[in-house]
Amino acid sequence: MGSPSRRLVLDGLLVALGLAVHQAEAALPPLLPGVKPGLANVFGLVAFVALGWRDAAAVTLLRVFLGGLFSGLGLAFLCSLGGSLAALAALILLGRFVPDRLSLEGLSVAQAGAFNLAQLLVVALLLGSWGVALPYAPLLATSALVTGLGTGLLARMLLRHPFLAASPLPGGSCETERRQP
Repeated sequence: MGSPSRRLVLDGLLVALGLAVHQAEAALPPLLPGVKPGLANVFGLVAFVALGWRDAAAVTLLRVFLGGLFSGLGLAFLCSLGGSLAALAALILLGRFVPDRLSLEGLSVAQAGAFNLAQLLVVALLLGSWGVALPYAPLLATSALVTGLGTGLLARMLLRHPFLAASPLPGGSCETERRQP
């Protein structure tokens, strides 16, 4: 991405945008019980494609921790943290080891699925029972497909921005080589 300063500026911008979207989403009522669009995840996905997995992890985790500080460090924070760690693991594993088999949207759907599964696990562990969390699994699986696709499409649109397209982008992800104008 050019100079270290440019990389740091982009990381900071992605964290700030992700945090703003995270806070805006937190103020909205859920689409369905337990379902939010997850649009803040766009910025971690953009960081992965544009800069690599380390930057994606930094952008995502900083956004989650700052969002937790602003919103409170309760159940929502624990679900967000657990989900984000699982989503990052899915992104890194799939993006690095099967880069030619998944589109950006496919990676995003995988992330959303991992996020939702981890949320169910966090809730089940905290409540000591799968009985409360398990009925949400079909709803969260469906929402992962829809919201993951939307997040992937938004990330693709952002990656076309001239600031990101100004120089070749390292990162080794599936979209680095196949980006289209």
